[in-house]
Amino acid sequence: MQTSKRILLSTTMVPLVVAAGVAITGVTMTGVVRENPAAAQCAPKKANPCNPCNPCAAKNPCNPCNPCAANNPCNPCAAGGGAASNACAVPRLQTAAKANPCAAAKPNPCNPCAAKNPCNPCAAKNPCNPCNPCAAKNPCNPCAAKNPCNPCAASNPCNPCAAGNPCNPCGAASPVELTDAEAVKVYDCLAKELKAAYAKSDNKVAVTYASFTRYSRQPYVSGTHGNRYVQNFANDTGRAYGNYEKAGAMPAGTALAKDSFSVAPNGQVSIGPLFVMEKMNAGFNAESGDWRYTMIMPNGAVFGTTKGAGADKVAFCIGCHISVAPDADSMMFLPEEYRVSR
Repeated sequence: MQTSKRILLSTTMVPLVVAAGVAITGVTMTGVVRENPAAAQCAPKKANPCNPCNPCAAKNPCNPCNPCAANNPCNPCAAGGGAASNACAVPRLQTAAKANPCAAAKPNPCNPCAAKNPCNPCAAKNPCNPCNPCAAKNPCNPCAAKNPCNPCAASNPCNPCAAGNPCNPCGAASPVELTDAEAVKVYDCLAKELKAAYAKSDNKVAVTYASFTRYSRQPYVSGTHGNRYVQNFANDTGRAYGNYEKAGAMPAGTALAKDSFSVAPNGQVSIGPLFVMEKMNAGFNAESGDWRYTMIMPNGAVFGTTKGAGADKVAFCIGCHISVAPDADSMMFLPEEYRVSR
C-alpha cells in the first residue's frame, strides 16, 4: 500500500509538539482501536520536594527531562497538557511496540513509562522508597551522569527525552509512517475528539471549522506543522482556496483551518493543535499581509494570535508564509496527490 512519506510544506508552521503517553487496551477494529484510557496516577507533590534532582519535584520546573513539572508542556501527567486520544490507536504499531524496552509490559527496572514500575518517576508514593529514581544509592538515579540507567542518558533506550523513544512525552517530532488507509481510519476515529477539543476555545473558527469545506482527500504529513498529520479546511468566503495556485488574493473574511494529530511509534494517537489563518480587513497588519494567525491547543487554550495575546509565539508563521510568491497571498498549498478537485 502507498505510504504517507512526504514531509510537506503547508498552511502554517509550528515546531511545538504536545503529546502524552498513556497505557492502552482495547478491542481491535479494522485498522484502528476503540478503547478506554487506563487510569494513570501521578502524585508529584508527594515526591521528595527537597531533592533538586527528583524529576517529580514541584520545585524543579527547569529540568527539561522532568516529566512531572507542572508548567512543562511535555508533562505526560498534567491533565491540562495531555492531548492523547481517549479512543484511537494504530494496532499495527501497538503490536510492534511490544518488543520496545519502554513498553509497559516489559519488566525493565529502568522503564520510566511502566505503570507498575516502582522506579516510575510518576509513582513516587513514598519519598523514602529505595526505588525513588533520584535516591543516591538507586541504580536508576537519573542524576547519575555515568549511569546506564539514567533516563536522560543519550544512549539509554528508556531516555524519556530521546526523539525516537515511544515513551518520550515530547516525542512526535519524527513522523510515524502510516499507510494511506491507516491515516484515514485514524482521522475518522478521531474526528469527534478533534472537534470537541477545539470547541473548548471561544475562537469562532475553532468552534465552526468542521463545517467548512475540506480540501484534502485524507490526512498527510506536514513538515511545517511539527510533522503532524493534517487536513485543510476553508470557509465559504475562502472557497477560491480550491483553485489552489490560481486562487489569487483572498477576500477579507476568509478563514483557513488545519486540524492535526500525531502518532507515536507505539501506536498512540494524540490530538495536535488547530492552525488558523483569517484574512482581515485591509490595514490590519501589513507585516502579515493582513492575515491573522492563531494556534489553538487541544485543551482549547489559545497558544498565540497575531496582534493579540501571545502574538510573539506565532510570529514565525508570518515569517514563513510571507516568503511565498506575492500572487499566492501568503498561502502554501497541500500537495497535488492529496487535493480535492473542485
